[in-house]
Amino acid sequence: MKVGFIAPIGIATVNGGVRTQVLQTAAALQTLGVEIQFLSPWQDSFDVNLVHVFVASIDNLGILNRCSELGIKIALSPVFFSNRSASTISTSLLVERLIGRFISGIRSDFGVKAEACRLASIILPNTSSETELISKGFNIPYSKISTVPNGVETRFVDASSQLFIDKYGIKDFVLFVGQAGAPRKNVFNLMKAAPNIDSKIVVIGSLYDDDYSNSCRKLAEEAGNVLFIDNLDHESDLLASAYAACSTFVLPSYFETPGIAALEAALTGANVAITQRGGTNDYFRNWAVYLDPESPSSIAEAVNISLGKDKSEELKNHILEHYTWDNVGEATLKGYSSII
Repeated sequence: MKVGFIAPIGIATVNGGVRTQVLQTAAALQTLGVEIQFLSPWQDSFDVNLVHVFVASIDNLGILNRCSELGIKIALSPVFFSNRSASTISTSLLVERLIGRFISGIRSDFGVKAEACRLASIILPNTSSETELISKGFNIPYSKISTVPNGVETRFVDASSQLFIDKYGIKDFVLFVGQAGAPRKNVFNLMKAAPNIDSKIVVIGSLYDDDYSNSCRKLAEEAGNVLFIDNLDHESDLLASAYAACSTFVLPSYFETPGIAALEAALTGANVAITQRGGTNDYFRNWAVYLDPESPSSIAEAVNISLGKDKSEELKNHILEHYTWDNVGEATLKGYSSII
């Protein structure tokens, strides 16, 4: 089987979760005998059995339409979440269609994502919450959807804390890893919570030269218990060591589907305090402490509760059983086979 992978061009410059998802899914499928080709929007023909598009975004919509015109089967990983309900999304799309009868060229982000899902032969969301939003919000039949989880590399199980301790001289801290300068990751509210968190906080991820990042820096300086470390490569031994050295990993994002970095940290034995939005409960069940990303006091409370918990092997074992990239590869291949 030949499969063409298509992703937003921006993932080439951002070492985030979607990039990890694309590369690790490709590697897992290759071990199952699938031939993967990374496709460019400059190509006008594709020698593949199907294409797998990652992210239902405006920059992928053109190539989705082109593949549909060519009769190429499409698998879509939408990477979609909204704080709006499915009924609100459905109503807004109805209004958009009615307005579109009189004024052309109007298309919301929901409209783009709904169109991408309509063009797909099969949709592969990462969580049950994403599945519900897509089906009920975009009026997509469940028969066209197959939930495929995100995954984690098992190498993190063997991570040692010593490298990070030797370099920075701290352990048993609170750790955040991600695109710190991206508002969705909500480092700003984490910094507002910092004075009330009973631990050193380490933030690994790049801040930018903008108002948001500068506000985060100012709050961190005022709190006095925050260490910023610039972005580390995903393959870095120091990143794995940071996971192993921390006591609690925190992900206060406005939503996650479900947060690959939190899965990685959990494999090293870290406790997890994580946003309640975006399907995180599918993965972390009762082993994580959930927080309201809108509330700095909720973030501080969740982190402090997590800091006070004994570490457990139960979450690690749960992840190893259900959420390795081998699991993802098998589930993805099953989805492909259903449309070929």
